[in-house]
Amino acid sequence: MNRPPLGPALDRVLLAARDRRERRGASGDAQIRLSDVSPDEALALDALLAVSARRRPVLPGRPLTLRLSELEAALRACAGDPRAEYERVGGRPLRDLPADRATARAAREDFRAWLLGHPALEGRPRLAEWVQAAIAQGRLHSGMRPLIASALVVLDALPAGEPVQRTVLAARLLDGDPHALDAGTPLHSLLVALLIADAGLDPTTSPRMVWAHANVTVDPVSSTVLALGLTLLGDGVAAQLVRAADGGHVILSHGQLAAGGFAWPAGTDCFSAENPSVLVAAEQKHKSECRPLICTGGHPSDAVRLLLGAIVDAGGHIHHHGDFDEAGLLIFGDLEARYGARPWRYDLDTLESALTGHPEIAPRRPVKTFASAVAGLRRPLPEELCLDDLLSDLGPGGRDSRC
Repeated sequence: MNRPPLGPALDRVLLAARDRRERRGASGDAQIRLSDVSPDEALALDALLAVSARRRPVLPGRPLTLRLSELEAALRACAGDPRAEYERVGGRPLRDLPADRATARAAREDFRAWLLGHPALEGRPRLAEWVQAAIAQGRLHSGMRPLIASALVVLDALPAGEPVQRTVLAARLLDGDPHALDAGTPLHSLLVALLIADAGLDPTTSPRMVWAHANVTVDPVSSTVLALGLTLLGDGVAAQLVRAADGGHVILSHGQLAAGGFAWPAGTDCFSAENPSVLVAAEQKHKSECRPLICTGGHPSDAVRLLLGAIVDAGGHIHHHGDFDEAGLLIFGDLEARYGARPWRYDLDTLESALTGHPEIAPRRPVKTFASAVAGLRRPLPEELCLDDLLSDLGPGGRDSRC
């Protein structure tokens, strides 16, 4: 018997058959349906199926239904291996979806049993409950097992009996790598989430404070805040440094602020700006007579947050100005939500005034809200373009009405 070649006219039926075979797995039968069979397809199918028990001709322009087993029997008789044909037209290996699902299900069950039975979870009911929910929601899965195993090694050693630096902890427990727990790594993010769940902390707690709760110190010197014109009460290191600066600029580390021994004067407000250029200009213009000003340096560091928190706790208000761009809006929104910050020349009127000298940046269409105006800018507008007005507010007798 002459075997007909399997040309492109059979591709559509082979693709449909491949789909059914993947869904059924290595065994089992199914129906294949083709709508509106073309003349070329009818001719090719007639030639292919002639070797099987099928007797009815395939008619062009009509739908076709046949069994998967019938097609595969004809393929074996004419071309050899149906799998090879499926992979040829599909351009990839043939899958066994039922087997894949069974394998994935077994992997999930094995992962769940391993994680929920891990010694690091013993005696930690809140953490065990969180882990169960995270598994059910897919936030923890078998593909993360190596990462989770490393996290549990660290978790099992916490809380530390004596204060320990995070870098030292990482070097001791994670193959000598002091940076394995650095912020921004997947391991750091996972461990912070586990520690929050274990201790029942507020999910918005800063990572530094989460580690501190476990008696782990996070680099107390690199997180800093740049400030000008401060007055701090008390005898702590931070207060002494501020007094020594005598109204000039000072850089305080998180460690110096966290050591305590200082207090913000009750009811005293403070300005904050996003960029250090504002603080530098304010010091050049007003010297030691500048009103209290903090530079957030973009998104606030932990040191910035510690000082802002002290101001709010003492009954003071934060008046913030930033760049007119998406990041600036996010920073102000964060400060507003956490510390009740108020806009300082950071509104639609100020933006429109700044744009009078830069019409090329202005939105192409009229806007009604500050957020939509910022979003419509053709490029970001830096806060330095408002510098003269900001400096007028920061001098002695500056206008609070503009805050």
